[in-house]
Amino acid sequence: MWFKNARIFQLPNDFSIESDKLSEQLKDDALKPCGSQDMSSQGWISPFSLSNDELYCLQSGNAQLFTMAVEEKILPSMVINQQLQEKVSQIRTETGNKPGRKQQSDMKQEILFDLLPQAFTKLKKIGAYIDNTHKLMVVDSASQNPAENLVSQLRQTMGSFKATAFGESSGMATVLTKWITNGHAEGGLEFGSSLVLETLDEAKSVIRAKNVNYLTDEMQRHIDNGYLVTQIGLIFNDRIEFTLTYDFAVKSIKFTDIVLDQMDLETIDSEEQLMDSRFTLMSLELTELYKVLFSIFPKPE
Repeated sequence: MWFKNARIFQLPNDFSIESDKLSEQLKDDALKPCGSQDMSSQGWISPFSLSNDELYCLQSGNAQLFTMAVEEKILPSMVINQQLQEKVSQIRTETGNKPGRKQQSDMKQEILFDLLPQAFTKLKKIGAYIDNTHKLMVVDSASQNPAENLVSQLRQTMGSFKATAFGESSGMATVLTKWITNGHAEGGLEFGSSLVLETLDEAKSVIRAKNVNYLTDEMQRHIDNGYLVTQIGLIFNDRIEFTLTYDFAVKSIKFTDIVLDQMDLETIDSEEQLMDSRFTLMSLELTELYKVLFSIFPKPE
């Protein structure tokens, strides 16, 4: 269990919850399989396995790991449209008239209703953890919408849950651009190999660069023409490789061998212990990274 992405949310300074209570609340709102006419269903599952119906929260220090799952029916639009066209052709043959748009829409809904009970399902898991020490919640999601969905589900589960997300910040993009212009990052961070430049206007012109760790003449021309750095590959203390975006998302996380070699696999004899060890190590490493990032970029109010 290693997070590949990290969307963070700021929690209130007075937020606190015991792991036993959190696990109980998550269990009360556990994932239920899709009903025959449901397109999707979501809820909480154990971070260990689907078969574990007791422990819904894993604590390491002051960090608590949990998992949301979304079960979705798989109904390819091609299958629905094919059956619709067959019905349309049949009606046209029998009556000589092609069904109108409203009638076809109703027919499509009937087909969907008939096919739903037979559809296969797929399960998507989204991990998250609460850092009670630094009042943060970290969600393993590259996109903001799934992370916000998890927050909404947690709010439903707990009755109330205040969490503030980072938004897109031109100020943050300006800082990232200055790093490239100056030829170095702050806080001991080093440049990786990827870079995205954008114009933050309605046109949203985008330039992507690979294997770039210094300012080229072409990049300077783009910056002079109003482009800002909105994504940049970075390396933290030779321990974490990642991409930082101007809405404070940490993407494409890769822990280097310096971190992975800290795992004492010979002393681990179960999947539960393995997950516990990985979560402990991961949360500690990400905490150190966020300390540096927060020293450069302000937290949301």
